[in-house]
Amino acid sequence: MGLVSRVIWHVNRSPLRHAVKTGYSVWHLNEKRERQRQLQLLNVSAAERAKADDLNRDGYAIVTDLMDASVQNEFAEAGRVRLDNIKGAEDKQTSTWKKFWVRLLDAEMQDGRLSADNVFVRYALQPSVINIIASALGEIPWLDYVLLSYSRHTGEELQSSQLWHRDHDDVRVIKLFSYLTDVETDGDGPFTFLPRQSTDKFGYPLLGSHFPDERVFQKVPRGDTKVMKAPRLTSFMVDTAKCLHMGSRMGPGHGRLLYTATFFAFPIMYPFARPRPFSATPNTSPLEKLVMGL
Repeated sequence: MGLVSRVIWHVNRSPLRHAVKTGYSVWHLNEKRERQRQLQLLNVSAAERAKADDLNRDGYAIVTDLMDASVQNEFAEAGRVRLDNIKGAEDKQTSTWKKFWVRLLDAEMQDGRLSADNVFVRYALQPSVINIIASALGEIPWLDYVLLSYSRHTGEELQSSQLWHRDHDDVRVIKLFSYLTDVETDGDGPFTFLPRQSTDKFGYPLLGSHFPDERVFQKVPRGDTKVMKAPRLTSFMVDTAKCLHMGSRMGPGHGRLLYTATFFAFPIMYPFARPRPFSATPNTSPLEKLVMGL
């Protein structure tokens, strides 16, 4: 992490983050307004608005029933195929800093980009997904990346995202998670989080960014914890900037395949971030291009 990135990361852990976000928004006012205008053109259902309200109030929403069945079937089959090629994906992944993860989409990128017709990109571009997140943010969202990660047991001490933390990439970080394997026991490494109201009890400690259980539960009752034990193809959204969370605490012999799509409100807090990880196709709509920042 460069010096400027580190400074912004620390700013994002303080009340100054709102001022910085406002400043970036003013700098990009025309595109900001266009994203807000495009929101008014969406055909948002009552069910989608209700999920957006859940996100804003509690920091999370269960959205399984709103996923498109045809895309979900293709998504499920694509996940099964990737599971069969874990070793090949491990050899080709571009990042290995989380030893308990294998990133399964790195090998599918061309010049660092995933095509908009890739099923894992299309899953994030479903109208219901865009409608919910746009309604929650008040504008067409910015899709930052999609990730397919296989978590496994390493026998090492808990580290990184296996410990409690918030994401400090932006003022709000809304992630769509979908299980591609059954996650029914503690050994399956369920995604675990505290709703917004419970996370507020913990606050923003001055020291540290990742915390063990005993540190968190000194301030927050254990009973507030949401443990997402659920069958394959369960989908849920969490604002990971507002909800403390952790996961991938795998038991021996267990594996978990998780899909993640990460959305921000435009403009992003890191204006010099990496090039966009997506590429359009002739069939990509103007709205989809706006979401992908193309």
